[in-house]
This record gives sequence, structure tokens and C-alpha cells, in this order.
Amino acid sequence: MTSLQPRPALGEPARYVFPKPTRVKVGSGTVIALDLPGQPYAAVRLVHPAGANIESDEYRGAAMLVSEALEDGVDGNSSLAPALERYGAEWVSRVGWDSFITGVDAPTKRLKDAVALLGEAVRSPALRPDDIVRRRDQLAERFRLENSVASTLAARAVGSQLFTGRYAVPLSGGDVYQQRLTPDLARSFHTDHIAAVTGTLIVVGDLSGVNLEELGAAVFGDAAPAPQRHTTAPETAPGERPRIIILDRPGSVQSAFVLAHHAPSRTEIDLPRAEGMSDVLGGMFTSRLNLELREKLGYTYGVGSRFDLRRDSGVFLISTQVDAPTTAHSITVTLEQIAQLRQEGVTEKELQAVRESHTVGLPVTYASAGRMAWALIEMVVYDLPEDHVDRLRAGYEQLTVDGLNQAAQEYLHPEDAVVTVVGDAESLRGPLEELGVGPVTVQNPETLWSAPGDKPAPSR
Repeated sequence: MTSLQPRPALGEPARYVFPKPTRVKVGSGTVIALDLPGQPYAAVRLVHPAGANIESDEYRGAAMLVSEALEDGVDGNSSLAPALERYGAEWVSRVGWDSFITGVDAPTKRLKDAVALLGEAVRSPALRPDDIVRRRDQLAERFRLENSVASTLAARAVGSQLFTGRYAVPLSGGDVYQQRLTPDLARSFHTDHIAAVTGTLIVVGDLSGVNLEELGAAVFGDAAPAPQRHTTAPETAPGERPRIIILDRPGSVQSAFVLAHHAPSRTEIDLPRAEGMSDVLGGMFTSRLNLELREKLGYTYGVGSRFDLRRDSGVFLISTQVDAPTTAHSITVTLEQIAQLRQEGVTEKELQAVRESHTVGLPVTYASAGRMAWALIEMVVYDLPEDHVDRLRAGYEQLTVDGLNQAAQEYLHPEDAVVTVVGDAESLRGPLEELGVGPVTVQNPETLWSAPGDKPAPSR
């Protein structure tokens, strides 16, 4: 006879509802706040519509450089960190294609002081020439070191295969463009796009006793309103598609590859259907690609698929790293799985897995002030409604097999794809040409990105 109590029966998971934010107009800016009673550590984020996609040729990489340089503080020489430490606060910064984000995480009882320091750090940093040059050189060196990882290099090369203009160069500008940035250019970018513009201030935490107008005034000052944002779809890179490009790594025993093609923008896509379809293909551990390439064939430790969505465009990507001799077959299997999904559709079991992964875990997804702040950031950056989290949840709850099947037809376009392979070109080129996917070219990764006046990257 056992002394163990019977396991309780599981009930239906409670439906998660995202809290309704409060909006307060302060001067030319807006404060968006979520009051979380009992949450003593607040997340504060200042969102500027000054992402990397606004950079002209001369300024490529300036947003990332300025973001790094702000950490040197109002006195320069990395003075921001010890200043924040006095208030138990941590600095947060992030640059994307569509936004420039700074912020602090701080105890609510020290929030006023921490936010005042945030305002100083963003509006009136020292931006000393020596600090900017040091940060610039660090960014360029970090970029080169990260490119030693084949999967990183393959992912960064996608933009140059799909787009012309700013999206053809990595977010940071890469080492080529970073080295061409001067302290004057960095300060000019900061003055025009950060210091002179209010942006939107997001505050999440226990806000009892917190004066939102006071926080907004400390950060916005007398800056002008954020400019109206207009989006224009970027130009498509020339070249036949589908095609394969090999970034040559002589002697490499592994290959990393990314299959990528264009996708709609963030506001144009039906996200629950699109992400749900992607999950079935490669977004979950139990996805078709992972079960085939990892579990059945043993070619890789893992494979993933995802959408990279922006205000004016999007990209769909499948990425993995495999043993070099299996590269061609791995690409064949990937294309076969895409074709099978488009032709045969998803199963009820796959539908249920997608629903549960995007609904049952929502309380954990938004368990911290920081995570809730990022949900509000998405709302600001992409002009989404305040209840967009609840709309996404409802969208996943209402998914159907037919809806996911339609998404496979609508959002998967292997005929328009470019496959970027990082590996040993001498051993890979023949097998990849035999696939018949499209033309195969080889390029030296050292010449992948160029700046005005540079010779074009050779291919063969």
C-alpha cells in the first residue's frame, strides 16, 4: 500500500490577459506605463525611432556606435556604470533596424534618481573623441571575431543576398563601415536623432508613489516630437533565384547554411499563422526539420526557422550547421520538408503543439517587468494596438489546420530563396551544383561587405 497521494487532475489553463497600459503626455513625448503592484524592480525603456535603417551610406553603423558610446557617460571614460551603481540600477541598450532603445532597470524606491541619470546619459553624454574611437575599434574587432563562427557569418550575409541599400550591410555596419565613422559623424547622429527627439518612455513596475510626469520631464526635456515614420519597401538584390552562394572557408570540417527569402513586414503578416507554420517546420524541438536532420539523420545538433520582421519588410530564415560531407543532402532534405509541408499540410497533433506553446506559457513569458516592457516596445515600434498581446493569444487559440496550411502557401517561397553556405568551397561546390537548385557561386568572406570606393566583392 502506497502513502503517496494521487496526482491531481490538470484543469484548463487560465487565459492570460495582458494589463492595460496608461498613457501620459509629457511635453512633446509620451510615457506609457504598466503598474505592477508588488514588483519592486522597475524596467524603464526610452524608445527612439532611430534604428539602423535610417542611416545613410556615410552613417552606416552610427546607431550601434552611439549606443555603445553612451555607456561612457556624461563624464566619459565609462563613467555611467559606477553612477548607476549608486542607485542599484543597470543600463540597458539595444539597437535594431527600426529602433534605438536605452533604459535602466532599477528599484522603484530609487526610480526618480535612476531615470534622471538615464536622461542625462541619453541627452548630454560626453561623447569624447577618444572614447568614440575606442568604442569604434572594439565594435570592428568584435565583428571580425564573431565572423569566425560560421553560423554567425552565414546569418550576417543574408542581407547582402536579399537586399540592396542599408539592409545589405549588417546592423552594426561591419568592420568596414565602422572604421570609416569619425567622432564628428557619431556626435552628429546623436544630436540629430537622439538628443533632439523625445521618443517614448516606457515604465513598468510598482508605480505607487511614482510621478510619471516627473519621469517624462527628466528624460524628454525640451526635445522635439519624434518624427513621423514613413516606410518604403527596400529594393531587392539582383541575381537569379533560387541560388546558392558559398563563403569559402578552406579546410572547414563543418558547414553552416541559411536558406532565406523575403517575407512581409511586421504589420502586413498574420503573425499567429506565420509563426505557427514556422514552428511546425523548424521552430520547435519537435519540428519536422529537427526530427529529420537531427534525430533521424544525425547531421546536426539543431536546426531552426524564424521570421525577422521589420517595419518595411521581412525575411524568413532556416539555419543550421552540419558536417561538411552532409551539406548537400541537408539542403535537399530542407527543401523536401518545405515541399511536403506545402503539399500535404499540417496534422492536428502539430496544430495542438503550436497552440499550447504560444498560449499556456504566456504567464511565464511575461513574468518580469523587463519582458512586459519589451511587449510595449513592440507596440511602439510597429504602431500596434495596446491589446496586441491579447490579439496574438486569441489568434493562436483560433488557429486551424487550414489556417496553417494557407500560411505555408502564403509565406514559404523556396523558389525565391538564396542559400548561403559557409564552408570549404573546393569540396562543396560540385555536390551543391548537382542539386540543381540554381547557380552556385563562391566568394571570399573577407570581401563580402564593401563601402563606397571599395572594389566589388569577387565571385566565381
